[in-house]
Amino acid sequence: MAVIAFWKSHAAELAGLMAQHVLIVAISTMVAVAIGVPLGVFASRRPRLSAPIVGIVNIVQTVPSLAMFGFLLPVPLLGGVGPRAAVVVLILYGLLPIIRTTIAGIAGIDASVREAGVAMGMTPNELLRLVELPIALPSIAAGIRVAAVVGVGSATIAAAIGAGGLGEYIYRGLSMVDTTVILAGAIPAALLALSVDGGLLWVERQLLTRRRTRSRRAAVSLAAAAVAAVLLSSGLVAGRSGGAIVVGSKNFTEQMILGEIIAETIERDTGLTVKRRLNLGGTLICDRALMTGDIDVYVEYTGTALTAIFHQPITPDARASDSLEPGAP
Repeated sequence: MAVIAFWKSHAAELAGLMAQHVLIVAISTMVAVAIGVPLGVFASRRPRLSAPIVGIVNIVQTVPSLAMFGFLLPVPLLGGVGPRAAVVVLILYGLLPIIRTTIAGIAGIDASVREAGVAMGMTPNELLRLVELPIALPSIAAGIRVAAVVGVGSATIAAAIGAGGLGEYIYRGLSMVDTTVILAGAIPAALLALSVDGGLLWVERQLLTRRRTRSRRAAVSLAAAAVAAVLLSSGLVAGRSGGAIVVGSKNFTEQMILGEIIAETIERDTGLTVKRRLNLGGTLICDRALMTGDIDVYVEYTGTALTAIFHQPITPDARASDSLEPGAP
């Protein structure tokens, strides 16, 4: 098959993009868990605040992911071009399933179980740590599974803002109208989502077995070790050298060629290290990335700069280049 031949000829690039994808999803999911579980516990303790908290994360979930990436581009610290904005967006999308399942898991505990813990002299913190969270753990694990699978799918769209990952192949294939390149990114992304879903489903089932505590601890420890190993290997593969100059481009073939020409020219003539942020989403994303300092240079067309960036009207007999000259009205 053409897709298999493509994977063989681009094996190193595929490994790097897969590692970037895994790293983005793993980091965002862990942060979402660190934020969502305490929020869920807090909401379960205060029913009046539960509805507003769930409502806010519901609203976030309704915003299209590409629009969310666009909103975050000009935001200092959180936004910009690259994986940082992608991680923030995936964290926001991962909060809803984690918060809701945490609330449901704690709310579903039988009142007699809590009463037994109180009768044994447990403090509220001890009751939460020793009784409520262990019982609610399977429900929480189900929410984490949903958040991780959603993250794998949403991370493909993050390639539009230069975050890397398997979405690079999908966007490249769309711009080239090449189904082979599209499938080269779509198939690994789908397999990754299935693998994540299957692995976390196994952990969830282990927690549901109600076996000995040692067995449940073993399942959690094994899952944590697997996540740590994936993060370490992904970080090593996806690691990039620090560069002084970042070259960007839009998301079609001519732009990527021009961006590569500029990058190779800088490397040849100056000896500086160049980072490539090619195949970004379009004029708006490239312009905002340039303004925020996420990229240093990209090729823009005179007419596009005049109308789309500077918002200047042109007359039918006027030359766009004349309008962009210094001192031009």
